[in-house]
Amino acid sequence: MIIENDGDLLACEQEFHRNNINTICRLAECNEIIAEKYYRICEFDIEKSIKKIHEQLFYLTINPNESIDKIGFILTAENEILDKYETSRDKSLFIQSKDFEYVIDAFESVFPLTDSETGEIQEFFDIVSDNFFDNKTSRIIVDKMAKIKTKDPNLESFLRDLIKWFNIQLRYADDIIVYGDL
Repeated sequence: MIIENDGDLLACEQEFHRNNINTICRLAECNEIIAEKYYRICEFDIEKSIKKIHEQLFYLTINPNESIDKIGFILTAENEILDKYETSRDKSLFIQSKDFEYVIDAFESVFPLTDSETGEIQEFFDIVSDNFFDNKTSRIIVDKMAKIKTKDPNLESFLRDLIKWFNIQLRYADDIIVYGDL
């Protein structure tokens, strides 16, 4: 690196950090701004930076430039023993209520649901509590979301990102939990 930068140590240091930030972007699947922020917070430790990024709640919104309302829905993936499903791609998802309105019909359409283990029937989508969707039911919801038509590029991007999140989680998770915090 020193030879490539003609002995300029400042340029070598900048390239070193730029390479580390690019590594974090690739491994944490995040953008450069987030990678650099956590790289500095974690005192230039790549592994700590990636771990911190993965611990963050991911906010999905239709209009990313607007402030986020804290009332909405948290989506998580779990395995059969109700442990939070974790991989390097795991990020619990938060969707504010006004954005969730665009997809709530897809969730409500699968009710009533019968819990396969307890036989208990859940009559409706509960906006103030937990809603458990098994893998098969979650795939039905994804199919319904994929059929939502829009000409709004922001809504289209939101739907695409939400469906992508579901598809990644459903490769391994037994259930998707949607918790309303209204």
